[in-house]
Amino acid sequence: MPIRTIITSALCLAVLSGCANAPFGQSAEVKRGQLVYAKECSQCHGATGDGGGPASLGLGMTPPNLTTLAQRYDGVFPREYVRRFVMGLSEKDDTSGAMPEFAKVGLRHVYPNGGADGEVLEADFEDMLDYLESIQQ
Repeated sequence: MPIRTIITSALCLAVLSGCANAPFGQSAEVKRGQLVYAKECSQCHGATGDGGGPASLGLGMTPPNLTTLAQRYDGVFPREYVRRFVMGLSEKDDTSGAMPEFAKVGLRHVYPNGGADGEVLEADFEDMLDYLESIQQ
């Protein structure tokens, strides 16, 4: 195969890869989940999920580092535990804690005008869980 054909093919592949909807290895669901996370969670848990968001200063406690959830659960992302905890469907050590129960309050920052009747849309929540799983260290 001539070198010119190889170079042309490589350039075409590079250009076409830039046209994808999401970066290589990151699905549209993860990107949507990142948006939901940014609007609903990052103020406390930080932009990168490390627990250092600007609103965390007034909580009296440090929100957990969400990038190490899998580390704390033997290398497996605890998807169902996170779902139940965030939705307010599990026992919490501190029931007066700052963590909102999204089953009650809805995604009020994703839908500030009351879209989706203030509910948590299952697709939005699944996408957010996909994003959290993608940022595990």
